[in-house]
Amino acid sequence: MSNSANIPNDIPVTSTDSMLEVVQDPECLYEWLANLEASNIDETREVKNDKRRHSIGENLVRHLEMTPFPDLLDRLERTPGPVEGTPPHSALRHPRAMLDAIIHTSDMDGFRLDFEDFSGLCDARRGVFEYLTDPDTSVDDSDLETTGGSDALIHGPMGRGKTTSVTTFIARWMEVNGEAIVWRGTPQRTEWLPMAPWAVVCLPEGIEYTVRLAPPEDGSAFAETDFDPIEVDLEDIVWRVERYSDLDDLNNNVLVSGAFHVVYPDPRFRGCERITQEASECPPLEYTSVWDVNRARRDPELEADEVTPASHWWFSWLVHHNVNEERSMRTTWVCDEASNLFKHHASNDESGLSTKIDAVSQQYVDFRRNGLSFVLLAQKPREISWMIRKKMRWGVTLSGTDNPTGSDEIIGVRPPMSTEMTSSWKLGRGLFWTSGQYTEFGWDDLPRRYKVPGKLRIISPEVRRESAR
Repeated sequence: MSNSANIPNDIPVTSTDSMLEVVQDPECLYEWLANLEASNIDETREVKNDKRRHSIGENLVRHLEMTPFPDLLDRLERTPGPVEGTPPHSALRHPRAMLDAIIHTSDMDGFRLDFEDFSGLCDARRGVFEYLTDPDTSVDDSDLETTGGSDALIHGPMGRGKTTSVTTFIARWMEVNGEAIVWRGTPQRTEWLPMAPWAVVCLPEGIEYTVRLAPPEDGSAFAETDFDPIEVDLEDIVWRVERYSDLDDLNNNVLVSGAFHVVYPDPRFRGCERITQEASECPPLEYTSVWDVNRARRDPELEADEVTPASHWWFSWLVHHNVNEERSMRTTWVCDEASNLFKHHASNDESGLSTKIDAVSQQYVDFRRNGLSFVLLAQKPREISWMIRKKMRWGVTLSGTDNPTGSDEIIGVRPPMSTEMTSSWKLGRGLFWTSGQYTEFGWDDLPRRYKVPGKLRIISPEVRRESAR
């Protein structure tokens, strides 16, 4: 077999003949990422402000080679359930287990469904509503209870498909609901990379950033080459890069309905304390930037506090959804490695972390009413604060780990499963469940052209310099 045969035709790299060289060389990985595209994304309804056009979510579903959701519902009508052995599939027999968490509606949608007037909706959402109003189908809108937002705690061991499954769900939320997706950006993790051609990366204004790309780690004793990371241009990799000045600017001007955003927190915490002061039933949250600390060190009249971790910015971002009066937008927030933010047994010695988690817990019900959905990803759900988990209504257990049973306190509803099922399942299967209902589901692997290996790091040298003073 020739070396050229080692590179699949759908991987856009031309500078080398060997797939191994592609994976080991950051320049080749950069070429791979830079040549991925979401064709016709600039012709979508969200960009052109034209309701006659296809949506970004529909564009994403097509590129990921997923079945359109209305067609999937039709297929599930004819698919035997894994337990019952007869059609329809259990996802339709028990719609609150999964469909209720995916299909988000509003009060206006209630009128659309009552009068069966779906004009102005994108093809996918119109198809879902036509399914719900069809007297010959298994599910109707009265079987779904969610108006506003929903939630899901997705848990499973490393390597069991959390990233792939959540990518599938993100595509569905965008396709069916046309909502803004916000992924919690961190310097250490870029699991969102398969969706880079659709990603709007949002960075705080006035903060310097460097983007570095490195090959995947090779822990074998036979590795012959160790490539250093290379600096790359983020705009070559993602759909758009946007800057925001503060929380108001981000949520009112930068985030776009129907689009996928990767948001990096503002280490200056602009607007964070004001937002929490405006919120009802929310204690004032305090933030201290590294610039504040360094200024206090130079001024003997100022007291030097501990630097607040940049990740704490997210607590005020969440609260902002309940105090923002300028814009109402259905949004789903995806928080990878949620235990790092909502730490179990958090204390106020950690920059007031316990108070901040409690503040989000107190605001949780209003998040749902205001159209904000929570998606938390974790390997071990009990490492997430119970103050947050007890508010959640849906669990997703992936293969390779035991699903909860009986009175297991994974989330705020009792698991309906009486037996353990998921630990022996193959990769690509999971269990979606809520109070009284559960359903098995599966997902296909991502097209390999979007499974770019390696590590992308978005870091701020400016923050590191200030921290080192």
